Amino acid sequence: MSVPAGLETVPSLMNGSERRGTPREAPLNSPWTPLLPLAMVGTERQAAALPVWPGEVGQLVVQAASSASALSTGVLRAAAVLATCSLAGARGPAWHEPMPAPAARDSLPELPPGPVLGWVQWTLQQGPARLQQQGCLALAEARYRLPAALLPQALELGRRSLALRPLLAPVLGERGLWLAAQREEWRYAAGVSAEALDESRWTEGSFEQRRAFLLHERALDPAAARERLTQSLAELAAKERADLVTVLADRLGPDDEPLLDSLRPDRSREVRQAALGLLLRLPEAKHPQRALQRIAALLEAPQAPSRPSWRIEAPAAAGSDWKLDNLDPLRPKHESLGERAWWLYQLVRQVPLAAWTRHTGLTPAELLRWADAGDWAEALLRGWRDVLFAAPEAAWCEALLDEWPKRHLRDETAAVLALLPLPARERHWQRQLSAGSAAPVPFIVHQLLSACAAGEMLTPALSQILVETIRQRAQSRQLDGDYMLRPMLPELCCVLPIGVLDRLAQLPRHADETASFAEALHATSQVIAARQAFHALTNPLNPASTS
Repeated sequence: MSVPAGLETVPSLMNGSERRGTPREAPLNSPWTPLLPLAMVGTERQAAALPVWPGEVGQLVVQAASSASALSTGVLRAAAVLATCSLAGARGPAWHEPMPAPAARDSLPELPPGPVLGWVQWTLQQGPARLQQQGCLALAEARYRLPAALLPQALELGRRSLALRPLLAPVLGERGLWLAAQREEWRYAAGVSAEALDESRWTEGSFEQRRAFLLHERALDPAAARERLTQSLAELAAKERADLVTVLADRLGPDDEPLLDSLRPDRSREVRQAALGLLLRLPEAKHPQRALQRIAALLEAPQAPSRPSWRIEAPAAAGSDWKLDNLDPLRPKHESLGERAWWLYQLVRQVPLAAWTRHTGLTPAELLRWADAGDWAEALLRGWRDVLFAAPEAAWCEALLDEWPKRHLRDETAAVLALLPLPARERHWQRQLSAGSAAPVPFIVHQLLSACAAGEMLTPALSQILVETIRQRAQSRQLDGDYMLRPMLPELCCVLPIGVLDRLAQLPRHADETASFAEALHATSQVIAARQAFHALTNPLNPASTS
């Protein structure tokens, strides 16, 4: 593409040189140089005429600025012309490599023009992350691929969002895979053709394709998937090793212990943590059994009536074999725990939670109260929290949520709720939303958005309670000044079933509402319309379905 005439050389007009002599033309790096004095000093403080550019660009500047009533307006119009012409005449870097092979032929049809395409484009540009994920899921379910014009934007979104990548891969099509291979920052999506044989998806595919392949094989043949992973670990980067090891969580069993135990000394901290977390789900494995023996030596059983409760003492010294079992005797400088408490905390976080209830005969709630009242509360509670996130136990989640030990644990209720199945979470939120609950509605909405995974939907029963609560707040004008709840409404629409969205789209309005309030409701209505379009795409015979 040629550079527009007039951008190759421009007149020098620096520091009033026009008043010192005849303007001279000189090649410059930027056509903006003549505007710098006027823009920086200001047209009111410097009485100067608009610079003159040669060629076609100069003619366009004169034409655009001739009707300007003031020099300042002329400067802005000149800038607009220069910006447009610079983009039109931009040259890319020289290409010295052989041209890449063309993209393979797409088997999936491109999403055709129409309302759904418009909402897909809006979603990629402005929609919440959850809506972007739902849009990709809808396209994949309807067996469409993204139009070519949207591929760069979609690949850029995937570059910034790890959660979007596995959902984006099925809708990129062959051209999207080809395009991803042409830029380094998009290579995360480059892989084999969607029509490729399974084995080539493992040997030549993108990381997302390899992970999906391993998950599929793990579900069909756990031993084969484990052996494949074992053979490939040495050639994988640390981040990929840590991610693929978590695939073993599906159908985890005693046969996986040798591989997990071999990864405990891995040079990557993430890999070590992934392996230790899975070993916690195998309470009969050798590593958690050794940890339980160390803890049992520190516990003293109740001796009624003189000592009716259990007693625990932190280790007096670090063991010589600790490092072999991923225990660090050196307390980090930033650690709030003292040295002995630090040792106890490390021991606690290697013992499965069920072992505590079996050994002591206490329920999770009783253990939490016992720890909270003792001398080593922070070490015990922090250790149990870490184990809970690695190997969730519903009873422990419920006990923590019922009475959170605020003195020793920061508030992570949303993270704990996310460990529970949806019905248990919803019972918790319904209790909070019930009459007399002290929990503010914005807090509840924030909590449920944090706890709901991508693609997860609330039940119609809880959704109707939420929608009616929000409508009441809008009717009473409480929503007008609720600057916490209003920004969450668009994302909230992404976790509500389709059948209740119309009710939320028709919130009570007021003649004197603020511009920010109207903008928040407009964004909410946009998300609702997009969700309804995606739902109609996947349910063409029953667009009003609430499923």
